[in-house]
Amino acid sequence: MEGVTKDYAFDPLSEAAMADPGKTYGELARRCPFYALQTEKHQFWITSDYDEIKKQVLADNPHWSFKWGNAAKDTAHDTGIVTDPPFHIDFRNVLLPGLTPSALKKLQPQVEAITHELCDAMAAKTHGDFHDDFALPLPARVMCVMLGLPQENYKTYKGWADELQELMFHDTERGSHKEIFRKIYSYCMERVKERREMLAQAGIENPDLSHLGEVVPDDFISRSVVSRLQGRRLTDMEIVNICTTFLTGGQETTTNMLSNMLWRLLERRELWEQLQADPSLSKIAVEESLRFDPPVLAHFRTSLHPVEMHGHQLPDHAKLMFSIAGANRDPERFSDPDTFRLDRKRSEVGKHLSFGDGIHFCMGAPVARLEGHIALAALIERFPKLRLDGESERIDTWMYWGRKSLPVRWD
Repeated sequence: MEGVTKDYAFDPLSEAAMADPGKTYGELARRCPFYALQTEKHQFWITSDYDEIKKQVLADNPHWSFKWGNAAKDTAHDTGIVTDPPFHIDFRNVLLPGLTPSALKKLQPQVEAITHELCDAMAAKTHGDFHDDFALPLPARVMCVMLGLPQENYKTYKGWADELQELMFHDTERGSHKEIFRKIYSYCMERVKERREMLAQAGIENPDLSHLGEVVPDDFISRSVVSRLQGRRLTDMEIVNICTTFLTGGQETTTNMLSNMLWRLLERRELWEQLQADPSLSKIAVEESLRFDPPVLAHFRTSLHPVEMHGHQLPDHAKLMFSIAGANRDPERFSDPDTFRLDRKRSEVGKHLSFGDGIHFCMGAPVARLEGHIALAALIERFPKLRLDGESERIDTWMYWGRKSLPVRWD
């Protein structure tokens, strides 16, 4: 495997990349938008080109596949959401009715209630760790509401999700995640069994969406049980795939978004004061946070056959990392890309690739944005003196970007 440049070296595990991935991945994008990475642990190609990622890698094309998972190693094979079109689109359509604007409107009061409960707990003291007090429990508990799991167990679910992602995305040994997956599978199938028993007790042999909220709870576990996919019921593995998608995608990324956003707003105090003076800027703050500090720095795809890119012949089953952090710093798409700005041009707001694009656009994006807007509005109103109270710490992973500790005060 031969690098594209001989005078420039990039390593996502380097001290510089771990400390400031936005700057480092941005430099990679400018100096070498297509790069061959080969280290003791990893071997894959990296594209940082905004257009190439948006219009080719993330488009429905015959070259790049999602069915082998989203990591530098194979982690899945053609199951549930981790599939390619046309099946992938049909599977998404099972979930999308639960994520419509009307569904989000129904969810909003529950997000607000959790938000203000967390704010009440913060208000009872003078300082704390924003990650532990707010950024982690808000999305974790919202995820419980959406799946239909008891909120009091959110720390357990978060622990499972963290372990699963660590082993799937960062452990190079193939299959290392199977033990924790079996634990999650067993737990989720117990919840599925409960829904099926409710339907059986009601004498319903052919359930459909009309039974949500009537016979079974209106949540995504129930939805997966009563829905049909290509004229059939979902398999147990497909149902558990939905559960793990919520457990992982519904927690870590939004937690990172919340902690990153507050960190940047308080790091430059004038930004926090600007928001206080004009709360309508909260939408820009959320989108700018997603652009400037993408919660997931990169994703992966696998080639279905040999592919030629930038004059290089990539073999069958090659791993391609597309750099979200690099694309989000593209100076042709974003003016002054290396600065977090609340006065960003309207034409640039929301153009980041942090939720992906096209057929693989993140279905949970509206929920994450809803949580971000509600959280920011509540924090601005209730904690006007909010400020940093010491050094923050980043999470221990190279594919994700967020704070695992963010000390703050509000007295």
